[in-house]
Amino acid sequence: MGYGLSPVSHRLTTGGFSLIELMVAVAVIGILSAVALPSYSNYVKNGNAQEAPSNLMTMKTQAEQYFSDNPSLGFKDFPCTAPSNAKFFDYACTYTPVAVPQNTITITATGKSTSNISGWTYSIDQTGNRASSAIGTSSSTTCWITKYNGSC
Repeated sequence: MGYGLSPVSHRLTTGGFSLIELMVAVAVIGILSAVALPSYSNYVKNGNAQEAPSNLMTMKTQAEQYFSDNPSLGFKDFPCTAPSNAKFFDYACTYTPVAVPQNTITITATGKSTSNISGWTYSIDQTGNRASSAIGTSSSTTCWITKYNGSC
């Protein structure tokens, strides 16, 4: 004796995503990456650029101390050595011999060719004049540009 139940038809369902859903997800990830990657890259450059001003100020202070300790020499034999934490920049000192009390020194940091800030240049002289160049499309003769957008 049957109870009058009809057999239940089962619809076959498959798990997973449709091709359209996957394409939409890939498109969204692509758009987010296109916006986020340049911003992140500039953020990293700004962070790496902070090394130069910090080290230049330290080296300028060392040069002033050397000048104070050796007034008859001025900056002539100042030992211009790169700081131990120099990772993204190469450092150099340029001594200009004139009369001892007026002799000058310029300390320069140039972005290493292997870094993401290759060609960025920062400098400071014995009087504290600062300059920077090749930061994105900006240069300054009065301050150190530490942001990729050209702000000091």
